[in-house]
Amino acid sequence: MAKPVFTTKSSTIHKVDYNEKEKTMEIEFRSGNVYRYYDVPPRMWKIFQLYIECEGSAGSFFNEYLKNQFTSEKVSGNEPEE
Repeated sequence: MAKPVFTTKSSTIHKVDYNEKEKTMEIEFRSGNVYRYYDVPPRMWKIFQLYIECEGSAGSFFNEYLKNQFTSEKVSGNEPEE
């Protein structure tokens, strides 16, 4: 896994992690739920990292570019789906 990125300003997303070899992204939401997204290109990970570093809204980026674009599964947590 790449070094995880922690979001400090996002009210929705706590942490994002990426495995370049497997092209999977794991997103830990503030609710405690963790979802894994499959076949995420390395470029998308890099763009997401830059977006977060530039104080962009991680939640908005997720909703627009990730949420319904990649196959996902819930890997932990008890809350309803985000």
